Amino acid sequence: MTKIKILSAILFVISVIGCTDNTDSTSPNTPAIVINKIIDSVSVQINYGQEASIENNITIKFDGVSDSRCPMDVICVWAGDGGVGLKLSDGREQLHTFLHTALFPREINFSGYRIILKSLNPYPKSANSIKLDEYNVDLIIKR
Repeated sequence: MTKIKILSAILFVISVIGCTDNTDSTSPNTPAIVINKIIDSVSVQINYGQEASIENNITIKFDGVSDSRCPMDVICVWAGDGGVGLKLSDGREQLHTFLHTALFPREINFSGYRIILKSLNPYPKSANSIKLDEYNVDLIIKR
């Protein structure tokens, strides 16, 4: 009877540990983002130099910034543009693209997914410059 209780406890612990791992086995530090079949899009935020894995099918790496946006505390003739460099990969194909906040393109189709630039953060202020590692990008991923 005691052996059955011990065996049951061991099996329970193993099943709990097995259910908590949600990372991509090919990239241990990159959690996989899953797009629900009913809700066909997901919003994801990626820090500069980081990458996101979408359903273990594609990876998106944020690896470039061009920021000419008018600082929020200044009056400008033109709002400017924020550009975002993204390296896309699906295991077979790699593509490097540049999406924009004000100009085109603002989105790209890749490997069955539509990747839309929602925003580039933080927004510039005239008093300070933004370091590369302070940037992050908000993307919307659709099937």
